[in-house]
Amino acid sequence: MMILKEIIVIFDKNFESISSFITALIGAIIGGMFTLKGVDREARITRAEAEKEALELQLSVLKGIKGELVTLFDLYNKRMRIHVDNIVPGQALNLGFPIGDDNFTFYEQNAKFIAKLSDDARDSIINIYTYARSLIQSYKGNNQLIEEYEKILFGMAENNKDKEMYERLHDNKVDVMIDYAQGIKAIDAELKEAIDKGFNVIDNEIASLQCKLENNKI
Repeated sequence: MMILKEIIVIFDKNFESISSFITALIGAIIGGMFTLKGVDREARITRAEAEKEALELQLSVLKGIKGELVTLFDLYNKRMRIHVDNIVPGQALNLGFPIGDDNFTFYEQNAKFIAKLSDDARDSIINIYTYARSLIQSYKGNNQLIEEYEKILFGMAENNKDKEMYERLHDNKVDVMIDYAQGIKAIDAELKEAIDKGFNVIDNEIASLQCKLENNKI
């Protein structure tokens, strides 16, 4: 009982100090809670911003890839579609198709970002470009064959002494050109199928990313 009275006396004498201490303690606790909430909110905003930037980058890459492919194959179809479609068994493609070396600028400059896309989108894009590169190499080979074929024709016209040799060269070259033409037609068909399937995957991925961005507004 005496102890309780002593405590009461001490409390009465130091009421203001104790009250100030308790008030400060409560204020510190409340302030700390608000600080933690603020830090947590900032962390959530930072994560949301990072996620948004990642989604926007993926969306930009997908649209860029599709834009590059559409442009390239529109140009290809305008120049070569009718000729490729008209190739029949046993026929060569005697029309050259000039092709440069830097055909897939956007794809090559963004390879590291393409690697971070979803599996389906990434694999579809790589599949399209693989067939496209194969077709390009076939056209380059066919262009070279056409040049060699024209040299043989020139030799046949200018040299009567080696007529039989030139005829053999001519026939052999035609056989190779026919094989190349059939190969071009086959790869062209495979590429068209890869584009149709790939663009469907890309379009679905673009729609999915746009939906995620809508739901990820900060």
